[in-house]
Amino acid sequence: MRSPAGLGKPGRKLWREITSEFDLESDPDKAELLFQACKTADQIAELDEAAAEAPLTVKGSMGQPVISPFIAEARVQRGLLAQLLARMNFADPEDD
Repeated sequence: MRSPAGLGKPGRKLWREITSEFDLESDPDKAELLFQACKTADQIAELDEAAAEAPLTVKGSMGQPVISPFIAEARVQRGLLAQLLARMNFADPEDD
């Protein structure tokens, strides 16, 4: 199954890894979840790249040090990626 247009390198890699193991052509719901997961993987990579170039902490609204927004958002996106992949439910029926 060909990767959709608009995915970056991390998204295409995730697409290839999943579609090489599972046939999603007859399951458009799972294919859409995978597409969203791949877009999320691309966002995580961008955030990680930005975080690598930024300080670990920045000044908050009251001048206090707070974690970089890049790091905080990457954490949120990683949670979203885990949720999207879990919703695809690739477990074998006999594993339940």
